[in-house]
Amino acid sequence: MDTLRSLVGEPEPFLTTTWRRRARLLRPPVPSAPPVTLADVDAALASGLLRRPYLELVSRGKNLEPGEYTAARTVGDQVFGGYADPAEVLRRLAPGATLLMRNIEHWHPGAAALTARLGVELGRRVEAFLFLTPPGGQGLGSHRDDADVFVLQLHGSKRWRVHAIPEDGHWRIGYEPDPGPVELESTTGAGEVFYIPRGAPHSAVGHADGLSVHLSLTVRQPGTADLRAALARHLDDGLRLPPRPVGRAELHRAAAELLDHHRRRLAGLTPEDLCAAVETVSEPEDGTGTGSGSDIGDASLSPDSARTVADLAAALRNGANGA
Repeated sequence: MDTLRSLVGEPEPFLTTTWRRRARLLRPPVPSAPPVTLADVDAALASGLLRRPYLELVSRGKNLEPGEYTAARTVGDQVFGGYADPAEVLRRLAPGATLLMRNIEHWHPGAAALTARLGVELGRRVEAFLFLTPPGGQGLGSHRDDADVFVLQLHGSKRWRVHAIPEDGHWRIGYEPDPGPVELESTTGAGEVFYIPRGAPHSAVGHADGLSVHLSLTVRQPGTADLRAALARHLDDGLRLPPRPVGRAELHRAAAELLDHHRRRLAGLTPEDLCAAVETVSEPEDGTGTGSGSDIGDASLSPDSARTVADLAAALRNGANGA
């Protein structure tokens, strides 16, 4: 439980009193090094390979038009759209839009190692989403996630508001226009962790002290769709049927073999077996894959002249200090 300990402190009290129950601001006694840096974000944008839906610009719950911050590329003789235009991303980030980078564990080694380790410890699939929000900006309105969320504040700070989960358990994922009473309101600073339980409506606003960057680790809980998929995989394991039976007799033999195989596979299968199949998480590969840090840029820059996210962070920070 070393990874969970780096987020919440001692795991046992957290799992007993907080997990799946209530939101909480956490201050790990020995926080780990930031798994993602501003330099990593700049490198991803500059690579020319970052493409929707891996990134989105949102403001107050509304998505900006992709054509405002993406461009098309010609690869071979085909044209593909949706590639990030770094300059246009920065131009819209500074005035108030939030940059949302989805599933960065797909391409960022440090995030991949972190989600893999945490997934093994909790027995759940974990994903990583990065949010960059300017001062006073709000990307998403009050909404519910079908996942437990650990928010790692990497840079700057953010003001969070979390509402209570309905006691009857009846709620839907997505935006919540009437989130109900506020359960917790708190500001996260760099190095702190904010835990939000599954189904709790929440929203956040970038603090006035500069650019806010946080990493959301979403811990997915298996549901009935996962059980159906696991059952189908179990039933079909080892089954070999002709792809195109010719004639009714061969079709009949294929149907009989299919049913016999499924009966044998189903015999003895217990609910515990099926649940275990959807809760198994593979061990992570060796290596931490941590990102590399960097200086946050030239303090003389203004938001309008920033060429990188690091430049923008420096400009916004100095603007806040001079206010």
